[in-house]
Amino acid sequence: MPSRFEYERAVRHSDLPSLSRLLALTVATWADVRTGTIPDRLQPSLTTLEDATGMVRASVRTHLNKLEAGGWLKRDRPAVAAARSKKARTKYKLLIPKGAVVPDSDGIELGQELPNSGAGAALVDTGLGQELPQPRAGAAPELGQEMSTTRAGAALKSSSSSGSSDEYQLQAPPPAVVQPGTAVATVGGRGEVQPLIDAMGVRQMRVSWSLQTHEWIELRDAVRRVGVPALVDHAAAKWQAAKTTPFSARYFLPGWIGLQAEPEYTGPRSLTAGPPSKTNEYLEDMAAIAAELRQMRTGGA
Repeated sequence: MPSRFEYERAVRHSDLPSLSRLLALTVATWADVRTGTIPDRLQPSLTTLEDATGMVRASVRTHLNKLEAGGWLKRDRPAVAAARSKKARTKYKLLIPKGAVVPDSDGIELGQELPNSGAGAALVDTGLGQELPQPRAGAAPELGQEMSTTRAGAALKSSSSSGSSDEYQLQAPPPAVVQPGTAVATVGGRGEVQPLIDAMGVRQMRVSWSLQTHEWIELRDAVRRVGVPALVDHAAAKWQAAKTTPFSARYFLPGWIGLQAEPEYTGPRSLTAGPPSKTNEYLEDMAAIAAELRQMRTGGA
């Protein structure tokens, strides 16, 4: 089985149609960098592939068929009964067809061998997509997560720029480089978004929180705008309506961003705002004259 990097290089240099190439490279993002295997818990659903590629479901199906027919993917489909009752997913396996060109590495792939290591040496621990053990008991991090191992409790950081980062920046930058409206977390935690993550877990909605920086900012603004309970209730409704179990928090993000806070009631507004009109003045004058006439008739009687 090829490594993820070998597979990606082969796809990039192939004559596959553009959408087939996009879909193949997207599926590879869930694969381990060394073995090229996709863990069962990360196998993408058709909905996930739709969201990740921007393609409609019919196109996803068409190009998956092309990739499988061309020897670029192997699909292990579950039985219909298992798919319906147990929500079993199709399992994908990366393949490189015979005769396909696999160019040598250009040296820019994160996770490549150290410069002085021999052939077949293990990838460095900070490889993008490599699963790393936690420094303490707990679940393994998501594929694609990088961890600083210089000391216990070191802050989790992204190795990419803010435009392409798939990880949440936990450590606040120095005050000198903070731009207004960009601070999304405090040191040592996920800031205002952490209560939402905790509440989702309490409601048994456990998803991947691997988002880009601008998505974290939009999510933080949604927390500020409508509050955590409203976001969790919205997610619960989407969760129940989903045909397959959502994999990523990105599934709920468009709905969260669109939620708006209920307008505050400020009491009844005055209907006589502004200066009096000519009509009102005329009616008031007529009422005064009528009152004066009634008084004269009463006095005369």
